[in-house]
Amino acid sequence: MIIRIDYLIYVYMTLCLCMLGYNLFYLGKNKWMQKRTEKQIQDQTRRLKTFLLFPERSSAKADDEIKKKLTHTHQLVVLEGTLEALNQNPLTTKQLQEWLPTLKPAFIKLIDVYMKKSVMERSYFAYLVMRFGLCGEGANDPLSTAMIQLTALSSIYCRENALMALYAHGSVDHIVKAYRLMARHEIEHSRKLVSDGLLEFHGDRQQLAHALWENWMEFTPHYQVAFIDFIRMISGNFREVLMPLLTQPETDREVKFAVMRYFRKYPYAPAGVILRQTVSDWEKQDWEYAAIAAASLESYPGKDTLKVLLIGVQSDNWYVRDNASDSLLQLAEPQVILEIIHQLKDSYGRQMLRYKAVSSGILRARDNAEELEVAVGNKPDRLGMKAQDEIADSFIFSDSSAEELPPLQKWGAE
Repeated sequence: MIIRIDYLIYVYMTLCLCMLGYNLFYLGKNKWMQKRTEKQIQDQTRRLKTFLLFPERSSAKADDEIKKKLTHTHQLVVLEGTLEALNQNPLTTKQLQEWLPTLKPAFIKLIDVYMKKSVMERSYFAYLVMRFGLCGEGANDPLSTAMIQLTALSSIYCRENALMALYAHGSVDHIVKAYRLMARHEIEHSRKLVSDGLLEFHGDRQQLAHALWENWMEFTPHYQVAFIDFIRMISGNFREVLMPLLTQPETDREVKFAVMRYFRKYPYAPAGVILRQTVSDWEKQDWEYAAIAAASLESYPGKDTLKVLLIGVQSDNWYVRDNASDSLLQLAEPQVILEIIHQLKDSYGRQMLRYKAVSSGILRARDNAEELEVAVGNKPDRLGMKAQDEIADSFIFSDSSAEELPPLQKWGAE
């Protein structure tokens, strides 16, 4: 059978017209729905405003009519738009805040309805629970229990909205239960969202941190890292608690990195010993340990730390050298940095330290661009003049001295 070309063209044109007609119909329907929603919001805003400002002149049915229609997701959209409009009106802001808690019984009745709907609808329901502050701190609060259940879903939007609802008005126990549930279901929520979200908790964040630690072994390393990041943002009272994680061999590597970052912000003498040893032994283990330890040592001023950082500056690994250089510039005075650059035999370490010192403005190049000098306006003395003088003296290699210090590469090995 032979098919004429013009027939194929007609069929193609017909399909194009059908697609064009469908797109026009879809756009028209969306435009109509948008205008319809806006009109519904305006009408409901007017009725609810009258109810809030003049309750004696309004019928109680106005309040009931709003709440009984919420089984349809579209009505939730209308409700959100209505409350947004009323919240922007100074005349109704106070009355609206007093009225919002009356929505809780209606939303409790909606739990069974929306738990059977699509993931996106459940996510929107959780968002409105958070937006209206309807969760409670009671152990058997229905909405808080529902939010905990929603954290076990695969949708990150649903989990995050449910968690935000718990942060806003839930209790410490609710949040711990939610994370225990996710850990049991092997759900790894974004660590950044976890640590940032916990900072939004409305209650006592110290109490929340202690509760998370009490259930520590029930969480995977993924969540342990996020919790340590959260603790690092709120408290320096966990030094002794977290110290064992830094020394136990079975501790996950990511958890150890998080603990090192914690001790960078909150210096702790026993941790400083381990951090210095980690940098000294950079050849014996994964370079990441030495790199993070070198960065953390910026909070541990002292001659021993500077000697260890000199070892890190001469590491074969670029990241260890980079972090050790940064910490060294934070701890040592410009004159000491200049002397180190002159005496350092390792070319890679010398170039790294030179580049960072000049870039940060601690040192500057002279006219010939080869020689360096101390820049004007140096940073404050963190170690004290006496300690700085001792360190500077120890870095100077005198050819006439019979008791010359060992090469820099061997410092800290004794």
